[in-house]
Order: sequence, then C-alpha cells, then structure tokens
Amino acid sequence: MSDQTDRRAAERLPVSAGTSCSFVSPVVTDFGAARIRDISLNGVGLVLSRKVEAGTTLVIGIANEDRGLAKTLIVRVTHATPIPGGFLVGGEFVTPLTYQEFTSLVM
Repeated sequence: MSDQTDRRAAERLPVSAGTSCSFVSPVVTDFGAARIRDISLNGVGLVLSRKVEAGTTLVIGIANEDRGLAKTLIVRVTHATPIPGGFLVGGEFVTPLTYQEFTSLVM
C-alpha cells in the first residue's frame, strides 16, 4: 500500500493498548472480531480475516474500558487490501468521532 496515494481527510494514529474493537459486521453478515490498525476522527483501518467490498456498510463497536468509552459506529468501506493473514479494510465513519472520543482511543 505504500506506493498508493493517501487520500484520507485526516491523519490516523495507532490506538492505545487498552482500545479494542468488539465486533465488526455489515448490516446483514457478522464478521466477528476485528483488530483496529489505526483511527482518525473521520475513519478507521481494520484488520479482518475476510474480504469486504468497497461500498459495504459496516457496524462496528469500539471500546476503551480503561477510559470509559464504548461506542457503536457505522463505517462505509473505501478499500480492502490483502495483507498477510487477512485484509486491511479502510473506511469512513458516517458520523465522525468527537475530539474527546478520538483522544480516548489514541492517547
């Protein structure tokens, strides 16, 4: 992916150790657990075991119990890139995170 142009509207940062993604699923299929690779106010990078097509709508649950944050978000998939062991799935949030929610996940 390093040879592609980054088209994100906002920079993404790695999440802190206590941040988790409890589920990720499109509206009709449950994909099970996912790992958050990075996150911004506007979107997220997820590592999934299954490919998801661009344009798919996902519902994800994110949480950082240490910081008292648990939130369900709707994500529009923008790409799914094969990586060793799965797929890197990038998407945009339908409703962006607040700055407070964002900092609860990355700091």
